[in-house]
Amino acid sequence: LWIVERLGRLPVRGRVVTRRAPSSGAPLRISPAEWRRPTDAAYRFELRPVGDFAPSVPSPGGSRDIREVATEVLVEGHGASFEARVGRWAGPEDVASDGTQPYLGEQLRFEERRWSDRLSMDDLDDVLRGTVLALRNPDGQVDYVQRDHHLIDVVLYHYRTTGTLPTALFHADRHSDWCTDGYLSARRPAQAATWWALLEGLKRPESGLPVLGEHDVHFATAQPATGEGRDVGASTRVPWWVVGPRTWPDVLPGATDADWVSLDLDYFQPLGQLALTRGLLRDARFHGLMRSAKVRVFVLSPQFARGGDVLQDWTVGGRPASLRMSNLLRGMRMRPN
Repeated sequence: LWIVERLGRLPVRGRVVTRRAPSSGAPLRISPAEWRRPTDAAYRFELRPVGDFAPSVPSPGGSRDIREVATEVLVEGHGASFEARVGRWAGPEDVASDGTQPYLGEQLRFEERRWSDRLSMDDLDDVLRGTVLALRNPDGQVDYVQRDHHLIDVVLYHYRTTGTLPTALFHADRHSDWCTDGYLSARRPAQAATWWALLEGLKRPESGLPVLGEHDVHFATAQPATGEGRDVGASTRVPWWVVGPRTWPDVLPGATDADWVSLDLDYFQPLGQLALTRGLLRDARFHGLMRSAKVRVFVLSPQFARGGDVLQDWTVGGRPASLRMSNLLRGMRMRPN
């Protein structure tokens, strides 16, 4: 209101408003870029309507590069802008016995796999190498298993293959993956740490509304358990309107109708972390949500499997535990109430 009172009528898109500064009388030029949120300016990415492309699912074994997908589903120029403005993690820095780094590389490829209730260690290794697995069950539910929490990429790929978008998301994670407008404006943000904020900038075709507004994300977290790395309070920063506890018993009741679920394994790992969150795995409402969700995203976040947020060693931790946990979580849809 303060801004509206002093600037008068807000500027329309693309127009520069000229007012006189109250002290000097000199013209004061205000560009839209100066008052818009980043997600309505530099980080605004508009989707094409489905009529501009034909949604199609690759055959099992088929794969797509997410950079190509982005150019196909975003309006002209916005795919390139997305790649230029949003960063991706370079991958774990493990060094093999032959001196190579098998997991170093951005997560860029989506590969369709035949539905299976359980993943193998070979499947896990493919994910660690930067391949997102897409598994579609006979009932139409889709599971995405990824190394890094790149939810915008998942939305783009799912839109390209099905023509559908989420309406609400249950997000259980040790990290919020939200950031302030100032953070977005000051750097090239890493998608894994900022996708909750970036979702405001991904716009639906025709209406121009966000695919998911910040209010459409139901975020449940837990006090990080002590681990190998140092914990950072900013990792659970949330929008100003989020008040009160954010543990799963507080968040889950309002999220049972969410059509997308995003589960980061660092919410359940290491063992000390599971002690804080295992009640969710026993809750019948969570089992129902896991059965009814149209899309479920499972994120390994292998560098955080040992706990902590600031790590000296950005390598993969807890492969067997991560495999067991991912199979347990994916199997929740099979469990009765």
